[in-house]
Amino acid sequence: MSLFLSQREIQGLNKLGDLVIPGGYGMPSFSETGCVDHIDEVMAPTPAADVKDFKLLMKVFSVAPDFFIIGVLKLLDKESVFPEPIGGLLRLLNVGIKGVVFSLYYSNNTSDFYQGPLVHEAIGYQVKCEIDEPNGSVER
Repeated sequence: MSLFLSQREIQGLNKLGDLVIPGGYGMPSFSETGCVDHIDEVMAPTPAADVKDFKLLMKVFSVAPDFFIIGVLKLLDKESVFPEPIGGLLRLLNVGIKGVVFSLYYSNNTSDFYQGPLVHEAIGYQVKCEIDEPNGSVER
């Protein structure tokens, strides 16, 4: 349950996420991971006006046909052909929409019920830290 998005808005976000990240080739789809359960972590630091706009867009996406959402995404990808300030607004919208989707998906967070491969495992990403000093200490 989200403190920021309604079930309908979450439905729109999952729909958008699956169009941006459909999964395949060993990768889970956006909605399969259940990463949307962590939307509050993304929305908490977001300005209230941006959250309000995002909520409205996700409501629209929840009832819009896939071809409409795909059309919006294609339009956003063509921002460079538009004059300013339209191109700049499209760039901001593109980052705002896809940024939420990519932040959730690549955070490696999943729902409690997800059983598939973690995104980081599927892409072979692992962080490993090693100490460079031979004795393990750091001089100051």
